[in-house]
Amino acid sequence: MTKSFFFFLVFQFGSHLAFGQTGGVHDSNPFDSTIITFNSGTSSYIINDSATVPLWQIGHGHKAFFGDDSLIQTMMTDTLLPYPKNANNFFIVKIKPIYNVIVDFWHKYQTDTGRDGGIVEFSLDTGITWQNVKGDCNIDSGRGWKGVYTENLYTFNDTLQTGEPAFTGTQSSTLLSRVQFFLGWPQKTTQKQLCNLWSDLIYLRFRFVSDTTADTLAGWEIDSIKIENDNYGGGGVRELAHQQALKVFPNPSYTGIFYFPELINEGDLRIQVYDVIGRRILEMPYPHKLDIGQYPKGLYFYKVSDGTEYYCGQLQVE
Repeated sequence: MTKSFFFFLVFQFGSHLAFGQTGGVHDSNPFDSTIITFNSGTSSYIINDSATVPLWQIGHGHKAFFGDDSLIQTMMTDTLLPYPKNANNFFIVKIKPIYNVIVDFWHKYQTDTGRDGGIVEFSLDTGITWQNVKGDCNIDSGRGWKGVYTENLYTFNDTLQTGEPAFTGTQSSTLLSRVQFFLGWPQKTTQKQLCNLWSDLIYLRFRFVSDTTADTLAGWEIDSIKIENDNYGGGGVRELAHQQALKVFPNPSYTGIFYFPELINEGDLRIQVYDVIGRRILEMPYPHKLDIGQYPKGLYFYKVSDGTEYYCGQLQVE
């Protein structure tokens, strides 16, 4: 795996068992992830809430429900005390997407069922607006459509008194939950699209809320978070072979020059090219001739989009 600004907050928390609500995350060929541990302190890619005394804290577990391990640190709702009443506190993970981003996180929780719990939300406009991952963009019932997919998450019926879907009640074994922002296969498709998820930056927010009644429960602990981008160069693409792919030639190229085909509405299209560690090396109006010969030999990824429909794929310079 390569290192970049995409990251993987990882800890060993005993035997990990996944169970709960399943869904439809598309797994194929992840090509990028990075590891940052909470033992190193708060990452620059995490935004904490602005509360004077933040509820979310990094530390060793000192609650019986979470266990007491002096060797590791995790992110939890207070490292020592039960969560308070009237809580509404969060932390945010900043994600720089290239392709269909998958977020895995290991966690456990103990809350007052239906009254207190943890909510997972996302924003495509740097926090101006937020949507529950089980909100209008969720498309767990579909396959291959554009939208938000989840696995082992709460259901639409697992709600707090506010009506918000959330993790609530007790999950005593460490659970693997997954969220995917699925833009589609690396081909132009006519599949159903619920939401336009195209964004240069995704905020994923973990928010804990409680009602007006004080409890003596542990709250929510996030053991690890894994971010990966998936290029879908495998079986899923072959299943959609009847759909038109973007023909780029020569590929591989020995000069770094690639020729792109004529497309409808080319004036509305832009191309972005990324290297293998996720850095965007160029962005420009859609070209018929693309020259990246000034960059080192290797694998690159491109996206061509008008902000709604898009093509994406690989470029190999040899």
